[in-house]
Amino acid sequence: MRKILLMSSALVLLSGTAEAACIQTPSCSSLGYSSSSSCSGGTKCPFGNYWNCDAINKVNSINSQITNLTNKITTLETKVTELQKDAATANCKIGDILYSDMSCNTNVVASKTPIGVIFDVTNKLAIGLEEAREYWSTTEFDVPGLSNITSSSAVTADWQGKKNTQIVLEYCSANGYSCPAFEYVNSYKTEGTQAGDWYLPAMGELNAIYGNKDVLNITLKKIGGVELSGDYWSSSEYSSNKAWPLYFGNGYANDYYKNNHYYVRPVLAF
Repeated sequence: MRKILLMSSALVLLSGTAEAACIQTPSCSSLGYSSSSSCSGGTKCPFGNYWNCDAINKVNSINSQITNLTNKITTLETKVTELQKDAATANCKIGDILYSDMSCNTNVVASKTPIGVIFDVTNKLAIGLEEAREYWSTTEFDVPGLSNITSSSAVTADWQGKKNTQIVLEYCSANGYSCPAFEYVNSYKTEGTQAGDWYLPAMGELNAIYGNKDVLNITLKKIGGVELSGDYWSSSEYSSNKAWPLYFGNGYANDYYKNNHYYVRPVLAF
């Protein structure tokens, strides 16, 4: 009887050991390791080549959302600045004083610094208060990318002064040419503006300045600027050795050699 009981106990023990040995290893997916590719900062499943990247993905998603929100805020701030600028210049008139805060006024405002006089309200353009006598260039060369305009009527359609100025400056710099008129306007700066903001007007813009010469000179005199008088270079090119100046005595435009010494008046798009 005792032998039978011992044998039964042994069978029970052996049965329990077999059940313990057959416990199934949990799958990686059941433990949350769903990625088959490793990820920086993720954790690896101890039972296979799977990783848990959920936390990292959530952090990346949050960072992406923050970046998008930051970009939207920046865009809104830019639009607000533009709207404020438009509001400040909405009532500007030809002959108004342009101040360093980009506001305008017909009258002198003692607390503000005048930097120019407005000659075009549609395109928001103003002339600087100072000028210099310079050569268009000191040597003869044709500027690639700058149209050669040989008609005095066609040249007044050129309003690309800012673009012309950049094309000439880049070409002269790349090829070692001296272009004093363009170098002067490019270095011109005032309170509220910096070098590179001002440019040499194209003939169309220069012709608009001449058309408003009388009212512009009244304002220039009022604020101590240099009045308009004489021949002024435009950034419009005629040929490899000539460009277009405009004589402010009678508004006559003609092609002249680039190494002539004429006045240069900077223009600002505000």
